[in-house]
Amino acid sequence: MLKKANSDLVRRQNRGLVLETLRQHGPLARITLGYQTGLSPASITSISGQLIDEGLVYSIIEDEEVSTQAKRGRPQTRLALNPQATNVLAISISVDGVELVFADFSGATREPIKLRLDTYATPKEDFGPRVAHEIKANAKRLGIALTSIKRIGVAVQGVADTISGEIPWSPAFCARDIPVVRPLERILSIPCSIGNNANMIAEALIATDRKKYGGTTAVVFLGHGVGLGLILNGVVFHGANGRAAELGHMNHIPDGPLCRCGRHGCLEAFSADYGIMRMANDRRGTDFDVHAAVRDDDMRKLELAAEAGDTVATNAFNRAGEVLGFGIARLIALINPQRVVLAGPGTRAYDLLKDSVGEALRRGLVHDLRKNVEFEVVPFGKDMIATGTLVETLRHLDRDVYATGQKGTVVEFSGRKIA
Repeated sequence: MLKKANSDLVRRQNRGLVLETLRQHGPLARITLGYQTGLSPASITSISGQLIDEGLVYSIIEDEEVSTQAKRGRPQTRLALNPQATNVLAISISVDGVELVFADFSGATREPIKLRLDTYATPKEDFGPRVAHEIKANAKRLGIALTSIKRIGVAVQGVADTISGEIPWSPAFCARDIPVVRPLERILSIPCSIGNNANMIAEALIATDRKKYGGTTAVVFLGHGVGLGLILNGVVFHGANGRAAELGHMNHIPDGPLCRCGRHGCLEAFSADYGIMRMANDRRGTDFDVHAAVRDDDMRKLELAAEAGDTVATNAFNRAGEVLGFGIARLIALINPQRVVLAGPGTRAYDLLKDSVGEALRRGLVHDLRKNVEFEVVPFGKDMIATGTLVETLRHLDRDVYATGQKGTVVEFSGRKIA
């Protein structure tokens, strides 16, 4: 029995690996697929045959010009995922906003749908049903049948409990313990999971380049908050129930400025967009509501003022970078990462932060602990949260749903029979 169980596990893992590889690299010849996955030709032949029978994969016969020698052999074919096999949905929740991204089985996405919701004032029991209603309406508008959506992945700013499916705390809500997974599953009859948005960025990086990011990498999110995704030995670390790696809510100065979490002196209270904006406004004697979303136009004006040499704006960014640098120094001392990756909308202003970040690292950490750590900044505008949420959601299908090998019917795709 144990031998059979082990064999089934290996089989499931290998099928999932083939599906993930085709999604990452696109159509591949069987020999290339074997090279990318490390599986034997016999395994590739067996698995690809099963996936074709189930309608998850189809063969593309090359029609381009080939050499005379190649013409004497068998026509070269490549394997590709069938985008019509299923659909998935990624949901990103932040202050006053919910974003929906629909994708097909190949990972190709529709245009993101940005919903403006007063998340902070929404009663916690109303939030899940409200999002479910928006999903139904937008799926219908796009011509996507709800029955074709096999899984939903949710990324949230704040703490996501992966066991209960709730949001214990988020700056997007006044309430605590907001139910998300259960109401979505009840109303839509679609399996759902939830995770922290920084962890989703980490998932996206692994999918982009597992060799580069697959060791020990710290992913720091900058923007409406300060988050952290940890990649340890190639796997995103969630902790016991998804609450690990809350870098932004590590205390920097007891009794410091108010954080959105309700405590005082958190790292985020200095280095998130609202922290930077508040430091600039406080110097001008202006009241500032930490729970309100910072408008991108206002943040951009502050960045331009700092770039032009405005002392108040420059000092706000310098202080934010200093606090961030000390936080990263503690992080490096704890986990010894190979790489620290900065991502999120806050990276647009990283040139205004980097000198003070670097100085804090030099002051806060002995040279031997930081000398081999590589720093990388993900370009502003790259939506890594949605990408990572879709990666994890599709992986669930690959490893849990489609790993068992349920034979399906042959379907038509782009005028060609998938067989």
